[in-house]
Amino acid sequence: MSQAAKPLSEGDIAACNVLPAFEASLRFGATEDELADRIGWRRKALLEPDARVSGASTYQHMELMYSKPRYAEFVIAAVRAYDVKSLGVVGLACKTVPNIGVAMACHARFQKLTNRTATYETGLRDDGLYIREQREDPSLGSELISDYTLLVAIRLLSLLSDAPIPVRAMYSRRARMPARERALYEETLGAAVTTGAARAELVLDPGVLALGVRKADAEMEGYFRGVLEDALPRPDEAPELLVSVQAVIRDHLQQGAPTLGQVARVMGLGERTLQRRLSEFGVGFQALLDDTRKTLAEGYLKQPALTLAEVAYLLGFVEQASFFRAFRRWYGVTPQAYRMSIALR
Repeated sequence: MSQAAKPLSEGDIAACNVLPAFEASLRFGATEDELADRIGWRRKALLEPDARVSGASTYQHMELMYSKPRYAEFVIAAVRAYDVKSLGVVGLACKTVPNIGVAMACHARFQKLTNRTATYETGLRDDGLYIREQREDPSLGSELISDYTLLVAIRLLSLLSDAPIPVRAMYSRRARMPARERALYEETLGAAVTTGAARAELVLDPGVLALGVRKADAEMEGYFRGVLEDALPRPDEAPELLVSVQAVIRDHLQQGAPTLGQVARVMGLGERTLQRRLSEFGVGFQALLDDTRKTLAEGYLKQPALTLAEVAYLLGFVEQASFFRAFRRWYGVTPQAYRMSIALR
């Protein structure tokens, strides 16, 4: 077991995200003193307004509970304790949108306001709609939290949806999973769990994107969108280097997607120097290029005068089909569907 994390250090995760697991762990072998001593979680601190915890502490929590006799039952109980407000204002915003596809897009855009320990990618393959988690920490706690997070995702989608969520498969990063745990997960999902995957992943029926959200409310959606947009870091709050790189990318997209070398030359830097300096901020050039295109795409699609072909050109895509594939990966829906959802607001 790694050293206990400070209770509210690093600010990776809003405390509302971990409260269901905190409460469930008290029912399955942990005590409040143990949680405070081992991982630094104290009820009073977790209930403070705007309280946050470290990602490391969530991994340690899962490792602690994994050492208890009924870990699988703890996971299912914690998952069932989640409701939409467990994601804070991001969850409440998702509750107001017209369909699950837009809800997934909303979560993708604003997720880092409440949880910065992982990112999620969605897209379509022959076997269905996938939600893939990107989490680099190789520890057991990280692998356990990956499985837990996928189960929570289905729980929250089920609460939002006006119809059942059809799951086709779940893939776990863990090399092995006890039979009892696998059986409980498969019973919960209604689908097989495969271990030994490179990334944690869910595969859903693509029809899930069109499922309506039960509490959709266009007026409230507009309100929450405004609140969340205001909460996102402004460009002038980002490191100057990242702002400069994204500005160069934006200026050159109409000539096609710029390369790292091209951007470095414009900035008067060597390619390796720019790559190294970006890595110091924990970001790669391709991620910045992707994020810049994603942000611009949302703005362009709000302009009805622009055709989809024109939007693809403005984003530096050689082919419209490439833009469509990228947009599905970013938001889980097609550009047409996203534009229609905007028109209905």
